Order: sequence, then structure tokens, then C-alpha cells
Amino acid sequence: MNESYPCPEQNLINMAISENMLLKKLSGHLGKQIVVKQYGDKTVISAYPDMSRRKLSKKQKKVNETMYEANVYAQTIIHDEKKRNEAQLRLNVTRNRLYTSLISEYFKKQKSVAK
Repeated sequence: MNESYPCPEQNLINMAISENMLLKKLSGHLGKQIVVKQYGDKTVISAYPDMSRRKLSKKQKKVNETMYEANVYAQTIIHDEKKRNEAQLRLNVTRNRLYTSLISEYFKKQKSVAK
């Protein structure tokens, strides 16, 4: 592999590097079969990662749980017109920024409760 384009998957054997014009701006995954990534001017095609054996730390599990709770909190507010309008005024945001602002608000509340 070219040293000027370091890639975290350098040790993977099943990887292809392409300079094909059709793949130049493509990134993402196709099904759960292959992943297409961009590193500099190279397109890297690799197998979809197997995440079945990953082990999350206690902190990662806690953050995932908090994110789940934050999502439920935000969705509950967004689906109720009265609560949605109150939240928009309270947070001073437009409707398209409301979800992320509610998630942020929830995380800040959780952080202050933890202290």
C-alpha cells in the first residue's frame, strides 16, 4: 500500500484499492457485504466488519443507554405539538435543529445529575 495514504485496515488481506472514476466519490456500504471508503485520492473496498465479537466497556454501555433514553425523551417531545413548540421556544432553535438540541439538553441534564 502507498505510504502516503495510511489506512487503519492496512493489515487486512481482503481489501482492494481502486482509482476507478465510477468509485471516485462513492462511500458507504452495499448491503452488509462490502464497504467503500475514501483515503486521499484512493478508493478502498473492503469486507463489511464483523462486530459480533466486540466487547463494550462499562462506560460505552452507559453512554449507549443514555443515548437510548435521550432519543425516547426527544421523540416524546417532538411528537407532541404543544411540548414541541415549548421546547423550540425554550431552546431557541428552529424545528430542524430541535432533535439534536433536545439530545444535547438531555445529556447536559444527566451530566449535572451525576455530579
